[in-house]
Amino acid sequence: MLEEAAGELFLERGYAATSVADITQRAGVSRSTFFNYFPGKADLLWAGFDERVDRLRASLAAADPATPAGDVLAAALRDLAADLPAEHVALAFTQADAMGLGDDLRLAAARRTTDLGAVLAGYAAARGTDPLHARVAGTAWAGALVAAVEAWAHAGADRTRLPDLLDRALAPVRPALR
Repeated sequence: MLEEAAGELFLERGYAATSVADITQRAGVSRSTFFNYFPGKADLLWAGFDERVDRLRASLAAADPATPAGDVLAAALRDLAADLPAEHVALAFTQADAMGLGDDLRLAAARRTTDLGAVLAGYAAARGTDPLHARVAGTAWAGALVAAVEAWAHAGADRTRLPDLLDRALAPVRPALR
């Protein structure tokens, strides 16, 4: 509901000209309701992604310790990719100029890459990977996912499969965690 209202308003007015009050009015909810779910308006475009990262954390916590860390992380990222809805993230990347997103989209993507990289690195380090190596690998793997999402959006999310793009994006960094 909030995501749809924001997407409409960003396209109609532009990102900078749309306030949280505009979004809540369009969605028919209070400002406090908005902030119960989202720290800021840029986060609306990443809601589906953020929810899936929370699920990824849970799947890592439940993973079989006998399975190699790289296999666990690859499977968890692939599950995230298979379940990610195209609407909001794809809209943000393909309509960034029309919405006036610019730097806000890049900052939001960078924050998510950093946060996801820390999750992946923490898992790998807890499984015995050297902490520095885990940090570098986690950042690279998270960057591969975000790059795949962006490529997916631009290629047409309804015409391509994100898990396939993720496999391609992970190919150069996969050896970092075996």
